[in-house]
Amino acid sequence: MKDIEQAVAAILEKQKKQPDGLVSLILDSTCKATHVKGLDAFVNLKTLSLCSLGLTSLEGFPKLPKLERLILTDNRITGGLQHLVDAGLTSLRTLELANNRISRVEELECLKGLPSLQSLDVDQQATKVEFDPKKVFTMLKELKYLNGADEEGRERDGDEEEEDFEEEAGEEEYEEGGGEGEEEFEDEEGAEEFEEKEYAVLVGPDAVGEDEEGDYQDEGEGDDDDEEGEDEEDEGAEGAEPASGGTKRKREEEEGDEEGGDE
Repeated sequence: MKDIEQAVAAILEKQKKQPDGLVSLILDSTCKATHVKGLDAFVNLKTLSLCSLGLTSLEGFPKLPKLERLILTDNRITGGLQHLVDAGLTSLRTLELANNRISRVEELECLKGLPSLQSLDVDQQATKVEFDPKKVFTMLKELKYLNGADEEGRERDGDEEEEDFEEEAGEEEYEEGGGEGEEEFEDEEGAEEFEEKEYAVLVGPDAVGEDEEGDYQDEGEGDDDDEEGEDEEDEGAEGAEPASGGTKRKREEEEGDEEGGDE
């Protein structure tokens, strides 16, 4: 069977991504290993699942500063949890160690070095040991859930756990989307800004308002009055022509009388 490095290489080739491009890595039952190695380049991982790999030690665990959920169920880990603290897993909120071989509650005390740890699962150890919840909660004061229940024995709400998964999936989807939603939002803002400018042109100081339309009407009416005045002048000119003709005939009669006098 493959080792961890070979299994990881196959996943990267299939997804066509670089190690720092993954936020979730699931290697359950895909390979065999006694130690966790070959994952140092996965600096943006938030979820890592290594179930049923045959792990016996956490020595040399990679430094994954953004890791929030680590699942190590169904392995053969007997202790050495200090290696998780040494790896600087300061963002780790959930640690699942169910069905391993941890035999002493004191092995859990070092986990106080994980400041964000809220949920720990150490149920069903192969050693048949049962950890006293009160003792564990006393050691790990920041812990909220042990084996799926709080300090009062109330089981963790399934909806709350589902929300954690949805939040992680949503962040992964957003990062893989490359910010397309932001570009679309910027396009919408640009369209709205353009519409506002276009509206401003239509209603701006150079636009035609109601008063100006009234002025245009008044000007139009004035033009009609001018045209009517011109028509009246034309009619007056036509009426004056007969008067001019009458004067001409009068002069001809007077000239005729003068000629008769001379004879």
